[in-house]
Order: sequence, then C-alpha cells, then structure tokens
Amino acid sequence: MKKTLLASALLFALCLPVSAETVHQTLKGTAAHKGDGSGAVESGLMETKVVDNAKVARVQGSMNQWGYVTYWKGQRTPPGAATVRIRVYNTGEPVAGYAVYVSGGPNEPYGKVSIPADAPANSFVDINIPVALAKESSGIILKKTTKDDLPGPWIDSVSVILE
Repeated sequence: MKKTLLASALLFALCLPVSAETVHQTLKGTAAHKGDGSGAVESGLMETKVVDNAKVARVQGSMNQWGYVTYWKGQRTPPGAATVRIRVYNTGEPVAGYAVYVSGGPNEPYGKVSIPADAPANSFVDINIPVALAKESSGIILKKTTKDDLPGPWIDSVSVILE
C-alpha cells in the first residue's frame, strides 16, 4: 500500500508544470569592453577585487554620464522573451545608476541595475531584467545614467536566461 501511494505521488509530481530556466550564456564581470572594443579592465575603466573566491569588477567613478561598457556574447541570443541577470556584490555603499540595453534593440533601456533596498550588505544579489527581443542580439550594454562620480556596482557575472 505504501509503495503504491509513493508511486502515485511521484507520478503526480512529474505531471505538475515545471518552469525551468535555461542559462543561454554567462560572462564574468571582468569580461566587459569599452566602446572601442578594448577590455574595460585592462584599460583601467574598471577595477577588480576578489570576494569569496570570485573576481568581481566595477566601472570606476570617473565614467561620465551616458558612458558605457558592453558584454559581447559569443553566442547570439535568439529572438523572444529572455531575462538579463546581473549578479552583483552588494557592499551596501551607494553606487552610480546604470541602465541595461541590448545590442540591436530599441534605444530605450529595458531596466535599471538597482540593488534591492532589502538586499543584505556584503552578499551577492541577482538583478533580473526581462527583455523581449525582436531579433537576435549579441551584446548587453550597461550605460551610466547619473552625473555623479560614484563607481558602478561590483559585477560578478552577466547572464542571459531563455524562457
């Protein structure tokens, strides 16, 4: 009787709708490029540090408003619904504002890189930004939206999640 009940429960669980994410591609935070195609870290536009065995990078405070870094993906993202996931290390310190654009997409941002107010300091946080792509894309652009001299958030990785 117990085996029949267990088998029925397992069969029922398999029939439940499951929403699984598919990570299309992930780039490390240190993989950003400047507008001229050179490495943002190597050129001094971004600085790095190691946190919990992860090398994170952030745009320095000297970035001007509307300046940007780009994460070029080796695999093109197909059209349709997706999520850009930016994993940041939250130090609890103020950071400059950045918006997320997708290469080949509209000239309007899909969202902002904002650390939730309730995110604990000194921890990693995932920032999910839904995007709807009309055509294939190959890059994610982070553009500074504020005039301040604050640095950007510490970026661990930038991923595209297919839905």
